[in-house]
Amino acid sequence: MRKVLAALAALAVAGATLVAVSAGAEAATTWQAHDKNCKTLKTPEGAELGSVCAEVQKRVTDTGSITGYRGRTSVAPVTGQSITPDHYNWNSQNVEFCSTGECEPKTAAWTSSWSPTLTSESTYVTWGDYGDVGASWSSWTKLATRCLTYVAGKVCVNRYERGYRTYYQERGQLIINPAAGQTIEPRWVRVGHVINGTATSQTTTFCTPTCPRPTTSWSRSVSRDFDTGYDEGFASASWTLPSGATKSLRVAYP
Repeated sequence: MRKVLAALAALAVAGATLVAVSAGAEAATTWQAHDKNCKTLKTPEGAELGSVCAEVQKRVTDTGSITGYRGRTSVAPVTGQSITPDHYNWNSQNVEFCSTGECEPKTAAWTSSWSPTLTSESTYVTWGDYGDVGASWSSWTKLATRCLTYVAGKVCVNRYERGYRTYYQERGQLIINPAAGQTIEPRWVRVGHVINGTATSQTTTFCTPTCPRPTTSWSRSVSRDFDTGYDEGFASASWTLPSGATKSLRVAYP
């Protein structure tokens, strides 16, 4: 099984709580679609077994504010087949679909009850004999950052991570804040990680063919999915100062 459970625990939003909603508060809100992800299941021979979906809704007030999230699982076996949902993970907590013993296979369309309401974003992941299916995402968590200050201004490089459905996502960010009357040319930003001494990464380049020359606060990011743990995660970037000197910076976690 992927290390997604550890990721969801590490990236859960601090202070996220399960809340009870009063009838009065509910009357002023509506539940709306947020994310739904489905998987079609097949036997090793290629015959279709049916489908399983993870779904998350958001609770929206009359003024457009989002005040909560909830998730659920649904399965739709084809005639003569069965699918067995076992449990789900929500806000880094495992919840069993069956109170005792093994869950009964579902031979007809079935939808679980909604999860408890969560006050901030998280991932909803359901497990069963079909593997795992996830929906929604957690907030970005900043895991590494460093800034350098020059006469020409300030440059920062950040690394972020979040849970996305059943995966991790990693994001590298370059921020440039030029001083008054100055400019710093961004060249590229990169994000990646190292596993057993081997590094993989993704880079966005800005100098095509010439580098931008922002005179006010400027920020760009690059992100990608990954589904395993790592020994070191990093973000890096490069820029050129008015003197013509090209600099770079790498930040890493842990």
